[in-house]
Amino acid sequence: MADTPDIPTNPFQAYVPSREDPFGARRLGHVLRRCAFGADPQWLDRFNGKTPRDVIDWLLDYKTDTDEPFTGRLIPGLNFPFKSGRDVQNWWTYRMLESPRPFQERIALFWHGHFATAISKVEQAMPMHAQIELFRRGGLGNFRELLIAVGRDPAMLIWLDGRFNHKGKPNENYGREVMELFTLGIGHYTEQDVKQLARAFTGWELRNGEAHFNAQSFDSGDKTIFGQTGNFNDTSAVDLILSQPEAPRFIAWKLLREFVHPHPETAHINYYAARLTYNQWELKPVMRELLSSRLFFSDYAYRARIKSPADICIGGVRAVGGTASADFVTRSMSEMGQTLCNPPTVKGWDGDQNWINANTVLLRFNFGLAMATQRSSKGGDEAFAEKVNLFDHLTSLNLRTAEQIINHFAGLLHDDQLGDDVRQRLLDYMNKGQNPKVKQFVFDPPSVNSKVRGIIHLMMAMPEYQLC
Repeated sequence: MADTPDIPTNPFQAYVPSREDPFGARRLGHVLRRCAFGADPQWLDRFNGKTPRDVIDWLLDYKTDTDEPFTGRLIPGLNFPFKSGRDVQNWWTYRMLESPRPFQERIALFWHGHFATAISKVEQAMPMHAQIELFRRGGLGNFRELLIAVGRDPAMLIWLDGRFNHKGKPNENYGREVMELFTLGIGHYTEQDVKQLARAFTGWELRNGEAHFNAQSFDSGDKTIFGQTGNFNDTSAVDLILSQPEAPRFIAWKLLREFVHPHPETAHINYYAARLTYNQWELKPVMRELLSSRLFFSDYAYRARIKSPADICIGGVRAVGGTASADFVTRSMSEMGQTLCNPPTVKGWDGDQNWINANTVLLRFNFGLAMATQRSSKGGDEAFAEKVNLFDHLTSLNLRTAEQIINHFAGLLHDDQLGDDVRQRLLDYMNKGQNPKVKQFVFDPPSVNSKVRGIIHLMMAMPEYQLC
């Protein structure tokens, strides 16, 4: 196993490109993979020759008071209000594939895994959809405000039984998980804290699918939590939780694990915990600092994580081109172990090495084949609504030779990091013509359908492609 690259000196300083460490295909591919599920040709062209700040600004500076270009748009066969969990899943998949604001979907997926809620218990499509909308709107906002909103969210009130948490009959589920899974981690609270905190969250119930505060159901007596006594409610209880020294450390650890390295260093956790506190839990400035850092752009972080099924599927579609069937992509992610709106436990998805096993690695390779052939694995069903076919797509990009085509997909799928020996083998494969008498790749529809699709499949089956 290869040694882990060294952590850069001055890791919290902004990354400044240099002749020795330019902001080229490798670094651009890294930031798009971590923050946008992967690159597409238009994005690579757009940011060619630009600075890291240009990319980070584009990723983070989106407006949440408008939902353009999705306002009023639905995918074929999907009607609003949504009737099933699959409707919600497919709508979200469609947005991941099509959104010009990819980090909005990326951060929403992060919070969905953090505040893991499942349609299997919620059983209603619209509350699940509303929760994802909450993460989409507030995912880069203030964590305190997001945490308060999550506690009052209808899907969460169903998922962790908050709707049954009443004065005299406290339900401890949310009070426990808000500390164990959402803010502090195991070992940083007592059972007495759980019991008292549950009382602070009483009073919230559902009426016609909407959260409603019932003052008569709220326990207005004094509670003692973390050694402090007062008439705490859900808002003051959140403030009390976030005042614990472990709270910013826990959130910093989750952010670092997701966006930098699966095993964050203590010094890194402590630094970004302090930045969360300094910024009064505003997430956007902390994320801007993190994503602009030498740490984020270092070899230590580069391809340090195993791609999630969302990374594999959304990134793969973007790279190959065409328009994917949202249902096909949703189903593919689920088969690989990531069912949107239905995480396996209250902890969400474990991720990283847990994404890979003997079954899922084959499915990941087979998705590459489905991408390459533009067919799904389910009985030859169309996996794509072909806005353009591959031959026309390559023609429009003025890519005609074997070398040009290999370079194109090497840039999209491998940050232009293929070794010379691998490139030569791919070139030999391309130039071995359909006709044994032909010793050079011929740019025509039959050759493209055979050879180029084969190249895409081979590149997506390489071990390096499985890393984010």
